[in-house]
Amino acid sequence: MSLNEILKIVDGLTNEEKKSLLSKLNNNRYFNTIHNSEKSLNLFVLEESELKKIITLELKKQSITYEEMAMQIDVSIATFKRIVAKPLMAKTINLHSLLKELGFKLCLEK
Repeated sequence: MSLNEILKIVDGLTNEEKKSLLSKLNNNRYFNTIHNSEKSLNLFVLEESELKKIITLELKKQSITYEEMAMQIDVSIATFKRIVAKPLMAKTINLHSLLKELGFKLCLEK
């Protein structure tokens, strides 16, 4: 479904339905993460499965293959696959490099 199709459907909603939709979207952690123009992530709030989805969706959205991204962040393909499979178990520098390459702004704190 394209963005224009979604907008047409939303335009056809009543004001009450629009309020309900916005309320549901604002309460959705995934939407709040993705709709932010700076693409900020709070890794303490995200579950590993959500982070995997975000990484996978962003790779698809940008049409980047595993091989290309592995080369961009300077890791082997096997290491890259492990990062995607279990992002919270990856070395911090590798996860940081991946998210930075995908366009997320990161701040690592000690």
